[in-house]
Amino acid sequence: MSRPALSATRSIEIMELLASFPERQFSLSDIVKATEINIASSHAILNALSGKGYITRHPKLKTYSLGPSLIAAGFAAQKAQPIVEHAIDAARKLREELDIPVLLSTVAGEELLAIFSLPDSSGSVAGMTVGERLPLVAPVGAPFLAWSPQEEIDAWIERRNTPLTPELRALLREDLHLTRERGYHVHLRPPERRTIGSLMAEMATSSHIVDYKDEVRKLIHEFSTEMCHPVSFVPETAYDVMLIASPIFDQEGRAAYSLAIGGFMRQLAGRQLLTYADRLSRTCLDIMRSDRSLNRRQTQGGNTPSA
Repeated sequence: MSRPALSATRSIEIMELLASFPERQFSLSDIVKATEINIASSHAILNALSGKGYITRHPKLKTYSLGPSLIAAGFAAQKAQPIVEHAIDAARKLREELDIPVLLSTVAGEELLAIFSLPDSSGSVAGMTVGERLPLVAPVGAPFLAWSPQEEIDAWIERRNTPLTPELRALLREDLHLTRERGYHVHLRPPERRTIGSLMAEMATSSHIVDYKDEVRKLIHEFSTEMCHPVSFVPETAYDVMLIASPIFDQEGRAAYSLAIGGFMRQLAGRQLLTYADRLSRTCLDIMRSDRSLNRRQTQGGNTPSA
């Protein structure tokens, strides 16, 4: 594999920083501290990106934020991925029906990327906001890894830099097995511990964001087997649920996306948890049926425009 161009890698790092905190304005100094890219390179990259509209520079404050070219690129990318359009439509209907935050995510390299996030009527979100990325480290990303080849599962587990005991390895693999059996995954909220969402919210309001990815990675590595969901759910038992997620398979059979509901303000009885999980799974099935139906129509009708 060829090495990526350094300028391209640095550009991506800056774009990811701005996308992770879209409501903030960043000075050149902020960007240098958060990305550890030297000031000369950062300045050159920002000039190139702002010149094409991918980044906007405030004329008075001299701060940077995401630019309008990304909005156009986003709409174009959505048109190029019909399954995403189906998923976004379904997510809106699900939020309207249940008034629960909904999240659509995908895997980008070794990271989990939030591509669509709808808050509930109170403003709560399902763990991630649009553009936010999380390291794909066990147990994060289980709805994707549950159907992955064994070598990808092994790499996912090995990315944890905490001691991997045989018991922990077995529990993580059992968690994936349960996810495959059920067709959905449940994240339980760790007791008396910060969540990734609360950490990102803290950094979003902080005067400085330094090593933000490292801070998120440290928190994920602290996640223990408390995150693994139970073998069974008792209807009358209350569960402190952070997220319920179900995969969306593309036409090649890959778990390409995941639709999730979360941000629950109170514990869920096992009966209600299962009702939500069933509703979510049926929504994902409807998305996949719609995508396959569109593909059949395009195949039968032909995709080549007439002269």
